[in-house]
Amino acid sequence: MASYFQVTQNLLEVAKKSNRDPLGIRLLAVSKTKSIEQIKQIYDQGQRDFAENYVDELVQKATALSSLGDIQWSFIGQLQSNKISKIMEFATEIQTVATQKHARYINRIANELGKRNYPIWLHINADNESSKFGIKFEEAIDLKNFIEESCPFLRLKGIMSIPPEKYSDKNYPEIIPELYLKLRCLADTIGERQLSLGMSNDLALAIRSGSNCVRIGTAIFGARESSE
Repeated sequence: MASYFQVTQNLLEVAKKSNRDPLGIRLLAVSKTKSIEQIKQIYDQGQRDFAENYVDELVQKATALSSLGDIQWSFIGQLQSNKISKIMEFATEIQTVATQKHARYINRIANELGKRNYPIWLHINADNESSKFGIKFEEAIDLKNFIEESCPFLRLKGIMSIPPEKYSDKNYPEIIPELYLKLRCLADTIGERQLSLGMSNDLALAIRSGSNCVRIGTAIFGARESSE
């Protein structure tokens, strides 16, 4: 049974057991395919940070909920150059930067919109999965250096990743897999050393691994519609 309360309690408990400050772990409620009414319900329970994968949904939901002055939106989907400007009108950050081209676009638009120090994260394809986008581990430093040298209007937060489904709380209840440790180590070399890691099936594992931002959809809102 999906429950915002259960997710927040789980986050607090795991943080405590891991000797971590829960205030250093940001919860993003991934509202992909969910209705305005469902988002309002979670907002009314205290959640302020939401995330979307698709530009049209981001625009529609952010516009409909614009009266909620303290709601924040993150974009966590694959980028398309012709939609970056629209994303940046509504999203306070982009977590899926994987090319110099997109970094240049975001930098230029940040200047045009007066959104300097616009937060971005590098998207790492942790296990080089062909079905997922993102950059390889060994490409991260070059992209980081490019952004620091050529994109003065961007604020590089760290890295974001979506590991394979086999990495779950169920399969790794005690140990931390090497891949997660590798992601944490890479994050420590990028920008503000932030790590966006952890979804509904690996929330606890991600927190134990040192994640600073977890992106939770199903465990908060319930399963996505079958058409998704």
